[in-house]
Amino acid sequence: MNNLKSIVLLSIVFLSCQTRTEFPNVSNQIDFAYKQLKYIDKVSEKNLRGVRYFSNDSLLIEVIGHEYRYKLIYDSNNKLTEEYDCRMYNCDVGYRKLFFYDKNNNFIGNFYTLETEVDKDTISFKQTKFYNSNNQLIKELIQSGKNAKGEYFETWKVYDYVNNRINKEIETHNSDTIWVGNYFYDKKNNLSQITRRFGDKYEIELFFYSTSNQIKEHRIMSNEYQIEKSTSYSTNNNSTQYLYYDNGLIKEKVHYNHLGEEHWKYIYEYESKTD
Repeated sequence: MNNLKSIVLLSIVFLSCQTRTEFPNVSNQIDFAYKQLKYIDKVSEKNLRGVRYFSNDSLLIEVIGHEYRYKLIYDSNNKLTEEYDCRMYNCDVGYRKLFFYDKNNNFIGNFYTLETEVDKDTISFKQTKFYNSNNQLIKELIQSGKNAKGEYFETWKVYDYVNNRINKEIETHNSDTIWVGNYFYDKKNNLSQITRRFGDKYEIELFFYSTSNQIKEHRIMSNEYQIEKSTSYSTNNNSTQYLYYDNGLIKEKVHYNHLGEEHWKYIYEYESKTD
């Protein structure tokens, strides 16, 4: 749910669309199989917010939107090796995010550079994800940087497993524990709930699935920050609902605030490449 997933294209939904004039149509520059068009609120030229291009293997290979464009590059085994962020729409210049893996092909971290040629074998980068002998993620760096006082900090999550599923997580900020979370699953082994607590503070994530095991709703509830009568939106109390086409491709995402009012809505349409 937090990572990019490849999907098998069972059929292409052929729907008409218009190109938004605020960013260029680069379809003739990309070797793709089909593209996804994302609209906000309703399908119209002015409501187009981005276009995502996919390969024949349903791998996401390029994304373009208002003032951004980036490419995703894979090796012969369809493993993501690089993300290239173009400067505006010009891909002759930009910066690279290189992906590194351990000997078991577990993703362990990124390296950022403006250089066009890099020897990956000699790069010194900080590993941010760590795995056990079963190739299960047991520790990862969530965030690092400097706070308002200029003090360096790191936020980590550590995971514990039972029956090959995450059972518990502990989140720390430097040496301080900020959350202790427990994971719960339904009868189909789908993640159904994460309950995080520390003292009187709580955060609960709920996941609901369709009969075909697709996520249909994600809900989050928390008392970390107080909700006032004047609060129109809380980042810790909201929900997102999902609708799909018959072939499994995402059709709509609708996001609601803590009052159950619609906050935003994305509509997705698809087009295959035409010669």
